[in-house]
Amino acid sequence: MRFECKKAEDCFSNAENYEYRLEVPGLQFVEMLAPLADRLRINEQLRRPTFTASLEGGIQLKGLMDKTIIKVGFVPAQASEQRAAFEQWLATV
Repeated sequence: MRFECKKAEDCFSNAENYEYRLEVPGLQFVEMLAPLADRLRINEQLRRPTFTASLEGGIQLKGLMDKTIIKVGFVPAQASEQRAAFEQWLATV
């Protein structure tokens, strides 16, 4: 899958949060993500349904089910390795 990535605006100076623009909306992304997720929650009670997920190593993801932008938070001490592995996985799905 092709994607665009940019560092997310954040109020914490050491935060490693990135926004990814995907080719598919959140609903389809969640279906691809489910086998990898340690925890996956979908909240359909909101006006705009959302998802949150945790991956191995403390990676946190969130997004809207009907949008193509997700936010991903990496652990600061391992951010470069985690980001590289996540982007490699994204490129293969």
